[in-house]
Formats: sequence, structure tokens, C-alpha cells
Amino acid sequence: MQVLKELPTNALGRDFVVGDLHGYFAELMQALDKVKFDFTRDRLLAVGDLINRGPDSYNCLQLLNEEWFFSVQGNHERLMVYSLAGNQSAYQAWQKHGGGWVSLYKEEELHDLAKLIENKMPLALEVSLAEQRLGIVHAEVPEDDWNSLRQWQGEATKELLDTTTVLRNRVHKKLDHLVANIDAVACGHTLVKKLTRLGNVNYLETGICAPQVNGYLTLVEAKKLLT
Repeated sequence: MQVLKELPTNALGRDFVVGDLHGYFAELMQALDKVKFDFTRDRLLAVGDLINRGPDSYNCLQLLNEEWFFSVQGNHERLMVYSLAGNQSAYQAWQKHGGGWVSLYKEEELHDLAKLIENKMPLALEVSLAEQRLGIVHAEVPEDDWNSLRQWQGEATKELLDTTTVLRNRVHKKLDHLVANIDAVACGHTLVKKLTRLGNVNYLETGICAPQVNGYLTLVEAKKLLT
């Protein structure tokens, strides 16, 4: 598993960032159609939690095979990886939080999906946008310093995995100090009513999987998160 993947400037088209998909593949395609997404030039960057709760987790994971799609890992992907590695408590949590879709697939297919997660979903993305840089993690940036990810050596620790995929300290406490050494950050994980910014951190999880609170999918052009 890669900790940080860096993407160069997209010289051909636009970059978009999307909130937690949670299996809502058709709704994503509709959102891309509305912005006239060009699959030959544009790129889509996701904040993780591609799976669980919605109707089409399988096809959301298959997006990882597309050249125009990039995503970080979320806590739901970690639950899937841990479950398929034999962790029973993780499996129970996975099923409780929308993992029932796996009953439709053979064990070999599921292990292939877990490999896809480990090989194609880093814990963080860094995207060059002209003279600025956008960082993407699912939950929080370690030590509120992007250099902690740039300079990481070796395998990811449990603390790093928990910070990048599970923690909610900043948004729950409404901390608005800047994350150092990055122009802006995009996160998902924590439900917000609308795209919310604290310091230079943008929260995009507007709850496509939560119709009971009128949730919806947020798709925004990446450069707008830098202004």
C-alpha cells in the first residue's frame, strides 16, 4: 500500500473532486454528465469510501481501473481489507455498515477487489494545479502537516491508518488552523450539510448515502477548493 501518490498537473483538461461515493455509481455518472466531464482529458479525484450502503459498490471499485480516476482509501475500504484478511470484528462492523453487497460475489472476486484497494488506493493524493498543490485524504492529515505524508518512510502504521481514514477531531471541534505545507486539503468521512471549509481543509461528504437528511453527492472542480 502506498502512503502518498503525487499527480502532475493535468495539462489537457480539468480536475474534479468528489465526495464519498458509497456505491452510488449511477448518481456519479449523472453528476459527471452535468459538468460535461471529458473522459479523455479530465480527471476525477475521490476522497475515499467508494463502497458500502449504496446500490453499486462493485462498479465504484472498478473505477480504480480507469486512467482518469484516482482515490484515497477510506475507513470502509479498510474494513473490507481487514475483513477479507480474517478479522472477525472488522467483518461484523463491515456488515453493520453496508457490507452486505459482498454476498453477491465469490470469495476470489472479493480478494481481487481487496488487492485493487491495496494497490490502487493510497492513503493520500497530492495534485499539482498550476502553481498550487491540493492534498486529499479521507479523514485527517497527521500532525496537521502535509510534510508528514511526503516524508513518510516504510509501511503505514496503525496510527497513520487511523489518522488518515478514521479521525474526526478537526471537524468535530471546528478547528480552523491551516494544515501546513499544502495549499488546500480535501476530505470526506464526516457528514456535512454542504461543502464546508475549516482553515484550508474542505469537507465534501454531503451524504449521498443519507437520504433521510436530504444528502447528496458533491462534485467540485479542484481549482475551486484552492480559492
